[in-house]
Amino acid sequence: MKNAIKLLFFVTISVILGYNFFLAHQMKYDFEGDASDFIHLGTSLAKTGKYGHLDFQDSSLRTEFETRSIVDKQFEFKGHSTWRPPVWPIIIAAAFLVSGYSLGFLILIKFCLFILGGYLFYRTLSYFKLSENWIYLGCFLYLLNPAWQLYSRVFLSEPITLFFMTWFILSLVRLLKTGKGKVLNGIAGGLLILCHPYSIFLPFVIWGGLWIFRSISLRSLLLISVPAILIVFSWISRNMIVFDSKPFITTSAGAVMAKGWNEKVPELHTNTKGDLADEALVLKAYDQNTKEYNGHTGSMQLYQDAVKHFIQENPDLIIPIITTKLASAFNPFPETPRPGILETGRVIYQVISLLAMIILLLKGSKNIRILIGGLLISTMLITIITYSGFRFRMPQTGLEILFITLAGYQITNYRKSIALSKNPV
Repeated sequence: MKNAIKLLFFVTISVILGYNFFLAHQMKYDFEGDASDFIHLGTSLAKTGKYGHLDFQDSSLRTEFETRSIVDKQFEFKGHSTWRPPVWPIIIAAAFLVSGYSLGFLILIKFCLFILGGYLFYRTLSYFKLSENWIYLGCFLYLLNPAWQLYSRVFLSEPITLFFMTWFILSLVRLLKTGKGKVLNGIAGGLLILCHPYSIFLPFVIWGGLWIFRSISLRSLLLISVPAILIVFSWISRNMIVFDSKPFITTSAGAVMAKGWNEKVPELHTNTKGDLADEALVLKAYDQNTKEYNGHTGSMQLYQDAVKHFIQENPDLIIPIITTKLASAFNPFPETPRPGILETGRVIYQVISLLAMIILLLKGSKNIRILIGGLLISTMLITIITYSGFRFRMPQTGLEILFITLAGYQITNYRKSIALSKNPV
């Protein structure tokens, strides 16, 4: 019976992954928007060794890949950029150099990382005293993840961020269970942040919570956090040198703040359309001479100054904006319609994970409660500063599925203990 269940598990996952790979391969030339920007940056790194943009339009980039002229063509470097974090573009560049600029190979790399993430998740569950069936169920939920399926078909960074989130979780659980791998956990946390700055608070809030509640010592906290800080600061140093500016991770910081802080947020913000698609709204009431702000960093500073001015001039909107964004962040249901079976599956996962977190906050171990608290607090912080959205929170599903698995196992064990008390052997 167990072998039959395992066979069904592998067949189901293989069919789902195969179908998603087929769709991703069919759509590989349809990249646009954010996905196109990542391909552009990866191409720039592979062709010139420089992190920035080449002298052509993104629409022509698709043609270059379709016709395979991208392989031998030389491009002129247009200028440095740091709108996007570096981890995913670096992976793209490496894949291009190995494969001869094959988008199909890049898709394969992305799927292999996801499968590897499934193995890392299996290793994570193995550190808990779960039955084999629950370990396989947890891995099944991870590999079935509808949120991953939604973004696995395009070249966005969220699926890659999920991999680094899963690695971070494994190294953290290993550290807490065995006391080993402090530096490794710090490295995983640093790379997680440089994969997507939405996670910038998560590792540090969790590490701080573990130290406050004495799950780790001050020495351990330093051994963990210093590697993470050094990794992030290496990228910040590059930005400071290249742009001769103050410290920052990405120049998109100003725009995402502006999208989350303007007069339309209480009215229009939802968890499916949190960005309002117009960061310029906050500039309307800003009287400063915009010509004083030059280049990428100037644009970032302009938005940040405009946000500060908006908050100072509209104190009555601070609470409505914060409550609107937080309500969206913790609402598992889409506030604007999102049809489709994968969207429905994502909602189901989010509802169950919310219930699981409530159960574990009441009955879970101290360290699990710290992990949940870290996820909630870090989500609140980044949401208040920027804005919320289902897409950016997708990598958090690694933690959420862990909570679902642990809560489910705890519930079944509780029911078994009740049954045994009523019918003692």
